[in-house]
Amino acid sequence: MMRKNFIALLNHYYHLAIRLKLRGVWLLVKKRLNEFVRGTIASWSRSRLTEKEFFSAIASDFSNTNTFLKHIHQRTSPRFFIDESKKDEFPSYIRQTYPLSEERIVGGANEICNHRFDLLGSGPTDLGSSIDWHIDFKSGFRWNPHLYYAEIRAARFPGGFDIKVPWELSRCQHFVWLGQAYWFTRNEKYAREFCLQLEDWIKQNPQQFGVNWACTMDVAIRVVNWLWGYEFFKNSQTMDDNFRLTFFKSLLVHGRHIRANLEYFGAFKGNHYFADIVGLVYLGVFLPEFKETKEWLEFGLKELEIEVLNQFYPDGSNFEASTSYHRLMTEMVLSVTLLAQLNGHRFTLQYMERIEKTIDFILYITKPDGTAPLIGDQDNGRLHRLKVWQGTDREWYDFRYLFAIGAILFDRADLASAAADQWEEAIWLCGIDAVSHYATSYSNNFLLPNTRNLKIFPNSGLYIYRCNELYLAVEMGTNGQNGKGGHAHNDTLSFEFFASGQTWIQDPGTYTYTHNYDDRNLFRSTAYHNTVTLHNYEQNSFQAQELFEIKNEIIPRVLFQQSITDYDYLIGEIRRVTRPVFIQKRSFLLDRIENIVVIKDQMIGAETLAEFHLHFAAGLSTKILNDPYPGLIVTNAEGKVIWIYSFSASPITITTSVGWISTSYGKRRTAPIAHIKWHSNTDHVLAIVPKLHNTDPLQRLENALALSTKFQAT
Repeated sequence: MMRKNFIALLNHYYHLAIRLKLRGVWLLVKKRLNEFVRGTIASWSRSRLTEKEFFSAIASDFSNTNTFLKHIHQRTSPRFFIDESKKDEFPSYIRQTYPLSEERIVGGANEICNHRFDLLGSGPTDLGSSIDWHIDFKSGFRWNPHLYYAEIRAARFPGGFDIKVPWELSRCQHFVWLGQAYWFTRNEKYAREFCLQLEDWIKQNPQQFGVNWACTMDVAIRVVNWLWGYEFFKNSQTMDDNFRLTFFKSLLVHGRHIRANLEYFGAFKGNHYFADIVGLVYLGVFLPEFKETKEWLEFGLKELEIEVLNQFYPDGSNFEASTSYHRLMTEMVLSVTLLAQLNGHRFTLQYMERIEKTIDFILYITKPDGTAPLIGDQDNGRLHRLKVWQGTDREWYDFRYLFAIGAILFDRADLASAAADQWEEAIWLCGIDAVSHYATSYSNNFLLPNTRNLKIFPNSGLYIYRCNELYLAVEMGTNGQNGKGGHAHNDTLSFEFFASGQTWIQDPGTYTYTHNYDDRNLFRSTAYHNTVTLHNYEQNSFQAQELFEIKNEIIPRVLFQQSITDYDYLIGEIRRVTRPVFIQKRSFLLDRIENIVVIKDQMIGAETLAEFHLHFAAGLSTKILNDPYPGLIVTNAEGKVIWIYSFSASPITITTSVGWISTSYGKRRTAPIAHIKWHSNTDHVLAIVPKLHNTDPLQRLENALALSTKFQAT
């Protein structure tokens, strides 16, 4: 019946296209027809890859499958990150360097053996004796495992379930933790669990059917983590030739699926496509015995060179307009680059220089406490998780382990210093010898670059001020993805503010995607960023049902920038080119003498109330001030305070409400929001005054305002 309905729908589209002469409709017909044909063929031939078919894919060097498996068991190349001959050295070194690590690793692996998973905000969840790989275990929604992968869909409007949950589980990033625990304890239960879960996954997910084949990016990330798991367990007593045959068959199926389903849409290629080619390179390096993998490797390496230069701007930032996606992309490119180099490949100088700049970008956006601002989308995306962060969400906004890897790859002492004690992941990727050369000298000396002057990333529009313990990140870029805005938010002219060891004013994050369309749209809206709204407008409009697209309706521009010894000054504007048409001009003055930030807003072409939204970090409390100026006093749990003062020629109204902050996908915490309203035909000035030891905040404020007025006049 379903197929009959589908054919009727195709017939409807076909005749509609003929009547209206719509190319787009006909292209949709062709796409659906292709999916129908491929799905029908796959349904007719649902048998798994036979041993005969598998052997035919192997190079002619082997007389039969058994000789191939014997070769696999005994081979010493290709080289992988971890070396079986050093199985004793790794645990010993980590015990000495990170005494608490073994407990965390073994504890995390034991949870996996008990099928307890904590993914995407689920909290520790028991999945039972048999894992259901097709279910969103947060909502209970289950995808049909017999449905052809091209027919799988995420939750439609208004949401209700999250396709990322089964995808995240099936990335199998927990296999690394099982392997690490095995090396620490030599307990075969971890090897048994690895083999049982992998065989169960293959059994429950026949090729091309079910939710876990629907996204090629996740297929690619899965094979990377399967290979990590295999390398930990390849000489265990548990692993036999029957398992190896099953494993290598599935790797071949995965690789063919990736190669046939690369995720690009016309000329657009993003992080999904990049993950696809990373998976192909991993498989190409790891499976040289197969006839087709040489092409995978050559293609993947060629595309890596192209896409690094396409998707990372010359200033090192990523075109996704998201700091978390920048982290994911950097992690992927570092991992695959190290693997390729380990096996003799050499990349071009331009490629390596661009990678180094991607790490520099993270270096300069990192706050004094070692965390990064979560600008744009954040979905907990990782290629592999080589460290267990039990009991904390810091994994999702501390990117310093990338400094450790970069220090080794580029021989840079400044990156080693900035990595501080975050060397665990580098140990598994780069080896003990490489890590010990740097980590012993710098791990206890967390030093960020001296950026007394403004650090500018012109391609992404991100501006970083840092002076002593005061930090300000200003977002003045476009909506990313060459105007598509898939992972960008309406955050132009927004900012984050850090002082006295605390993030005070913060980007609220992302929280969710398809699980709840209203929440997704709230967290990417203009009002949910530290900037100004008029008429509750959006900087760039978006459709409530299009969760990964934002229209390109504003033109951001930097008008002036100056940095000298005692201050930084920056003026930017956005021009909205569709209704309501207006200009918002915003200036930032960072007074290094008084340690004060002054922000001035001018709204041109809008006669209405303007509203400045300030989103504070979770755990802070606010109190409205009326004397001597309108404003707020903000206090943290340690009793530290900042003052915020508001000035305008028109009457000012300040109110507070309770909103949300999300630093981990699927989780949110309540946090205060301040709403400052004034009439848009007058300018508004906001001053942020952190507390200093015994200085008068009002005198410091007056000095800063006087300096601000001087520069405005100039």
